[in-house]
Amino acid sequence: MTDAVNPEGADSAGARIVGTAPFLEVLRRCMDERRVDGRGLAVLLVDCGLIARIDAVWGYHVGDAVRERVADTLLGEVLRPGDVVGQLGRDDIACILATVDDPSVPLLAGDKLLRALKTPLWMGEDEIFTDATVGIALFPSQGDEAEVLLQRARAACIRARESTTRMAQYSDDSTRSIGAVLLTENRLRTAVAEDTLELSFQPQYDLSLGQIMGAQTRLQWRDPSAGAIAANQAFDAAEAAGVVNGLVSSILNRALRNVSEFRYSAGLDLRVGVQLPAFTLLHTDLPEVVQRALGTWSLRPGRLVLQIGGSTILGREPVARETLLQLKKVGVRLAIDDRKLALSSLFFLAELPFQEIMIDAAAAGDLAAAPKSEKILGALIELSHQLGLDVVASGVADEAMEARLKALGCDYMQADFKGPALDSKGFVARYG
Repeated sequence: MTDAVNPEGADSAGARIVGTAPFLEVLRRCMDERRVDGRGLAVLLVDCGLIARIDAVWGYHVGDAVRERVADTLLGEVLRPGDVVGQLGRDDIACILATVDDPSVPLLAGDKLLRALKTPLWMGEDEIFTDATVGIALFPSQGDEAEVLLQRARAACIRARESTTRMAQYSDDSTRSIGAVLLTENRLRTAVAEDTLELSFQPQYDLSLGQIMGAQTRLQWRDPSAGAIAANQAFDAAEAAGVVNGLVSSILNRALRNVSEFRYSAGLDLRVGVQLPAFTLLHTDLPEVVQRALGTWSLRPGRLVLQIGGSTILGREPVARETLLQLKKVGVRLAIDDRKLALSSLFFLAELPFQEIMIDAAAAGDLAAAPKSEKILGALIELSHQLGLDVVASGVADEAMEARLKALGCDYMQADFKGPALDSKGFVARYG
């Protein structure tokens, strides 16, 4: 047990909740006590990753109720008598472990906290899961002032987003990394505003007809300082910078403009695939963004394929599923593009309005040398057809694999051996 920290009006029998300003006062008081007795303490900053979205969908009164439930969970299942909880931003909850004699204690507490928050919250008949991250900063080794310690816990919390454990302890490179990310976010905001992002186009082929039928876009963004930025990093930066819809709009308008050019200047009447991470479905105005882009370039909705990467979020976020249904009403084609798709996910995905599934044929290896892999691939294609899904194979290595996929009933493919991803001018020159 720890020595009790007794803020005004608090009972020393257990951990208590305080507001932002009192939290810093209590933290300073705890630090003063630790300076006297020579012991340590820790600040754990918890980003729930949920409350702000609940506010937007169900209202602030529901968000407040969920915050109280999360705080009660921390008080009842994680913290000790004398520890303190402070409610900071809508999604931020800070905890003081009032005495720490072993540096492993905050890590154990963070792990226990994350396990406690994995319990689903029920919103009517729907389960809602937190997407919590935890950042840890230690006194006195990682900060000897209250504001500094809290800032460093925040830096660690941001770093935790990149960790599979969803937890991180402050280190000196945390702030440098965050600074680089912040600069990237701001440069992305500028790139979106000035429409300087570029796309390349990977041709897709109809296996039954043996001819080009579409193109998948690939985002090309070269940051002046960091160099080439991967598409997933660009979307993460857009989410952090609050410009997700701007990025999606920029990609869609550029893709549809180029498809229009392919049609009028080169006689290529193609469909176009645009990859979007699943978290973009949490933005409920995404269907409007898509509809505006289609209207601008007068493209039939069915010629646009939105390839949704990552299916886990669809199982836990009703908002994402509703956005998917609204996109279906717009008339665009929807494809699952999730290389980590679990078998259990197929049960709820079967009820969603997808029309295509992307599969990575390269994962099957050499089909001639691995007949069981070919059987698995054939069964996957057949199952997809039973679910009403067309199958698009990527990573097709050569003509032999192309022939086997055609024999197995695969519908479409994209493959570097048939043609690399090219910018719009190169695409027209090669395929026009």
